[in-house]
Amino acid sequence: MTFVILTLASFVNRLDSIGIAGFSHDFGSLDGKKSAVATVFETFGTLKPSVLTKFILLFSQTFPILFRIPTPLSRLERQLNSSTQGIADELLENTRKESYGTNTAEKSIIGVLIKAEDQDASLHLSQEEIMAQMKVLILAGYETTSISLTWALIELSKKPEKQVKLRKELAGFAGADPTWDQLTNGLPYLDAVVHEILRLHAPVSQITRVATADDVIPLSVPVQTASGKRVDSIYVPKGQTIMVPIECINRSEAVWGADAKEFVPERWLDGGVPKKAHEIQGHRHLLTFSDGARMCLGRGFALAEFKVGSAALLHEFAHADRS
Repeated sequence: MTFVILTLASFVNRLDSIGIAGFSHDFGSLDGKKSAVATVFETFGTLKPSVLTKFILLFSQTFPILFRIPTPLSRLERQLNSSTQGIADELLENTRKESYGTNTAEKSIIGVLIKAEDQDASLHLSQEEIMAQMKVLILAGYETTSISLTWALIELSKKPEKQVKLRKELAGFAGADPTWDQLTNGLPYLDAVVHEILRLHAPVSQITRVATADDVIPLSVPVQTASGKRVDSIYVPKGQTIMVPIECINRSEAVWGADAKEFVPERWLDGGVPKKAHEIQGHRHLLTFSDGARMCLGRGFALAEFKVGSAALLHEFAHADRS
């Protein structure tokens, strides 16, 4: 048996899949190419905001002109705009060629939206809107799946018996790729592992929302306020910012039981999800993808990407904890 130490993050944290599926652009990251977009995002991750940047972010909603002040952050944003501009131009040109019958079918997310204009003029996307949507896709999909894949391999390395169980399930597809239906419905233990990772290690630990109207939020159990008063609902005025602690809820022992902080994929099989967790309205009773009108639109793609990546890595390698 040969042992190889791989720095997994350098392989899974790539733009290729989101680029091809989102807007038919191959960044070539897995081939060793260094794209301008990837460079910008890597720099974003290491950039320490200056006092000036913090000041601008704090007061920019009241004084938008502050965004014009040159800072390292604003320079990175201009680089991202310049890079996505070229990709957007290429996508528009390819979609036009398809309309004239001189190009292959455009199946990317943004490409399909552009083609929808032919059926409904009200769906017209301006150049600025196309670029904005591309940046949203890149921002949402750049690191999230790679983080989940990394955590999956860490947890499976610590629990080799679960790794063996998953590999045995995947062995049924040796020599052939599973179909979409098999990937989504025919691999129950892979599905359980994926959702347990998304529960235990949500890529986004919290989200914020701003109330668009006055509202009253009912509470499942009464709480005591700072003044000592016990209440069973909370008044939320219009404009109030609300923080949703996804990680805390996903790991709550009151919701998921005494083993809430442990990696237990079996909880997703044979009705093992606690009754209390069924009260959570998110996907599979998780808030990892948020919920409601502002839920993650790329949920299906993210789940498929996570499952395909996990299956490929488990099929080719046995993963062990270095300790």
